[in-house]
Amino acid sequence: MQSNGASSPVGSLLSYEHLGYSVSAKQGSKLLIDDISVEVRAGELLAIMGPSGAGKSTLLDVMAFRKEAMPGARASLNGRALDLRSIAKVSCFVEQEDALLGVLTVRESITYALRLHLPLMPRKQVNERVNRVIAALGLQSCSEQRIGTPISRGISGGQKRRVTAACAMVTFPRILFLDEVTSGLDSTAAREVMSSIRALALAEGMIVIASIHQPSLDTLTQFTKVMLLSHGRVCYHGGVNELDQFFEAWGQPVGRFTNPADHAMNFLNTDFNGSGSQTEKLQLVDGPTVDDLREFYLSYRPLVSRTIVTGSGDGVLDPEALKAGKAGSLGTLALHTLILAERSVKNYTRNLLAYGVRTGMYAGMGLMLATIWIHLGRSDSIINDRLSVHFYSVAFLAFMSVAGIPEFLEERAVYYRESKNGLYTTLPFVLANTLVNIPFLFFCTLFFTVICYWAIGLNPGAGAFFRFLGFLFLAIFAAESQVVIVAALLPIFVAALAISAFLNGFWMSVGGYFIKARSLPRFWFYSFHFMDYQKYAFELLTNSDLRGVTFTCSTIVNGSCACAYPSSTPSTCMVSGDDVLRYLEIGDISYGKWAGIMVSIIAIYRIVLYLSLRLRSK
Repeated sequence: MQSNGASSPVGSLLSYEHLGYSVSAKQGSKLLIDDISVEVRAGELLAIMGPSGAGKSTLLDVMAFRKEAMPGARASLNGRALDLRSIAKVSCFVEQEDALLGVLTVRESITYALRLHLPLMPRKQVNERVNRVIAALGLQSCSEQRIGTPISRGISGGQKRRVTAACAMVTFPRILFLDEVTSGLDSTAAREVMSSIRALALAEGMIVIASIHQPSLDTLTQFTKVMLLSHGRVCYHGGVNELDQFFEAWGQPVGRFTNPADHAMNFLNTDFNGSGSQTEKLQLVDGPTVDDLREFYLSYRPLVSRTIVTGSGDGVLDPEALKAGKAGSLGTLALHTLILAERSVKNYTRNLLAYGVRTGMYAGMGLMLATIWIHLGRSDSIINDRLSVHFYSVAFLAFMSVAGIPEFLEERAVYYRESKNGLYTTLPFVLANTLVNIPFLFFCTLFFTVICYWAIGLNPGAGAFFRFLGFLFLAIFAAESQVVIVAALLPIFVAALAISAFLNGFWMSVGGYFIKARSLPRFWFYSFHFMDYQKYAFELLTNSDLRGVTFTCSTIVNGSCACAYPSSTPSTCMVSGDDVLRYLEIGDISYGKWAGIMVSIIAIYRIVLYLSLRLRSK
């Protein structure tokens, strides 16, 4: 393999011994993987086959250290012990689902994967490597096409599978784990995907281990070795070209026009032993069972040709290879943050569902406020209407942050795939998400404010306008941070939407607008009322708008004045905004202190987001 030495040395040997895995059950524990040992060397492709529930994906997770094996298990590469940290540096895992950003092109998706893995790699070498992988996986014809979104059709399912594999293989892995990589593909697409992976794996000496359900003969022959599983136990492990010989020796030869994989599944699948016609039941009872197959394999195993090559590498990790294209800890954090921010900007500017729809929503709400609360004037009878504007601006624009859930869920899926493959950690993802969301959210807030502020007739001063803009932005940014926490912990759109809506309704209730703060029950007042970002935002907007403004009181028939709020100067038949603020008990707040509290709430939310992502990834 070319490059910075992350390739497998000639003859590299990956070895697993006594792998086991169990889960708790009603009656003790259930063994899902039962004492499996396997060796795979560079350039080999191992297919792990078996019926549903056989333990294929569990075994793959245990091999990749995504699940912790039972005590006594050992894993090594070239004789050096492997653990979670070391295997993450030399392997990549391709999940069953394609987690890709739909608005990026095939080339961009693969390029970002490599740049995140080796941030300092020269751009020329990046392009050369990406072109090599694109060519090897047969993606030249669609390299400039976008992956595709719900509103814009992109590449095919088979091409997406190859792009997902390419994003893993471009990072120079020694070991490539594939979990049901052909799932959902037709036989031709499955063959092409595995053929492409085989070509690059053989050319670069990768070790490929793939779980696969029931491949066609063309797909099966792309592998060099196959392992048959049933109930977590090995029933065969050897060369693909030795399957026919194995079944013939067992006395159950593969038919002339029968796929060996189908023939094996007839014995491995025990889910339907109690169903079907009476004839079928007799055949299943009288015929060979999976236990017979395993017993024969254990006696036949010494005859299975096995070539063990002593590893010629110097160990699991090559220090010089690790340095190539990488920076120190702080440098890597900064570079990862910048690369992820660059990708997010490209994603948000192209994806209509990210901020395009939200910008339209904010514009529509601004227009609605501008035409309903139009020219409120300076009569004391409209003071409550002005208060409603501030509450509505904070509460309902914050509620609209739920529109960001779908895009965050897409980014979250990509984050988990990439972070589990060791491309970057949680911190740069959270930093990039924070930095990129700030200008986009600010633009949405500015768009809304420009449309409705002067049309409503709020405080005309320039300072008041910019304070309104800044305080409203802090509220929306806090709401956005709250929503992504919910989506990080609960990655189901409808559920995240429901919880986010409930939280926004809850903050509205304890904020002090519908019911005065002093009238709240003491528990709510001394707890959630002071945690409510909407409370601080509403009080900031109200103070900014009303301070220094006076309102004319209504005059009754006998000539005396009647003001809607107690006036400090009743003789003038005027009530000041400060009088209103004092009555509402929010007149003595400090802009700096309240804004600082808002920033602190946002910071806490972002820290919780970081912890939520870390928690879910574990």
